[in-house]
Amino acid sequence: MTPLINQACDVLLCNLKVYADSGKAFDIQRYYNCFTLDVVGSVAFGTEVDSQKNPDDPFVKNCRTFFEMSLFKPLLILILSFPFIMIPLLRILPNKKQKELNGFFIQTIKNAIVFRDQQDAAERRRDFLQWMLDSRDSADSLAAGCFDVISPSATSRQNEAPLAGRAPSEKVQKTLTEDEIAGQAFLFLIAGYETTTSTLSFATYLLATNPECQEKVLQEVDEFSAKHMVPDYQNVQELPYLDMVIAETLRMYPPAFRFTREAAKDCVVLGQRIPAGAVIETAVGHLHHNPEFWPEPEKFIPERYVE
Repeated sequence: MTPLINQACDVLLCNLKVYADSGKAFDIQRYYNCFTLDVVGSVAFGTEVDSQKNPDDPFVKNCRTFFEMSLFKPLLILILSFPFIMIPLLRILPNKKQKELNGFFIQTIKNAIVFRDQQDAAERRRDFLQWMLDSRDSADSLAAGCFDVISPSATSRQNEAPLAGRAPSEKVQKTLTEDEIAGQAFLFLIAGYETTTSTLSFATYLLATNPECQEKVLQEVDEFSAKHMVPDYQNVQELPYLDMVIAETLRMYPPAFRFTREAAKDCVVLGQRIPAGAVIETAVGHLHHNPEFWPEPEKFIPERYVE
């Protein structure tokens, strides 16, 4: 899928070059929004969009509406903070506009599936959507199309002594349904759009305000470009300093503000007894700016990640 991402990158670079040449100030986050939207639309929804040049495209307009609804962001914060309360509540609360948007994205996926099914295999775009469709059509064609699951017969025998020559679990094939494929593509949009945009924006800001780090990244990328014509999944691993910059950006400005873990066994932490099964929520921002773990936490220091 790298060529599809590179294609969106080329469009982004062409638009940024205008400002690089003129030296005029501009809002880079708006361009990152368009770039991320183009990537998600291309890779997950199989839809060729150019949100920068064609903002009236139905896919672009519905994406913007989805993320700019006045109630959406406060509601998203409540969902992330109290999922066990909010998710069941949202299932029973009427929301006509949200249903219309959900219906648009799901129908977009289903239309793409119908179109792909009518194409010859050689003509199909190699994107995330096609990867899932391949898995749906042939569980043997992709390793991820098969899952080791406990079959009902195996479950009924789980307390019995295993018989000779019989495995404790049986391998059964589970293929993705159309609804699951639509759900995965929708998840790409929800989980990948604003998080990626904010990370790119903060990374750009941090490099702009730390020119010595910017120079190191530039030198690394120049050396990389001299060796490779096009970046791909394998050769981008040769950009360790860029990786450190992204890691440090995520430490300073994490797009998610909390994460959850379940206690595997009874334990005591700082004098507080935590029983097995208890759900613990950790504030990411506090953890990432704790000087006990991150010396000078307010400073942008990518070198902290040197192994």
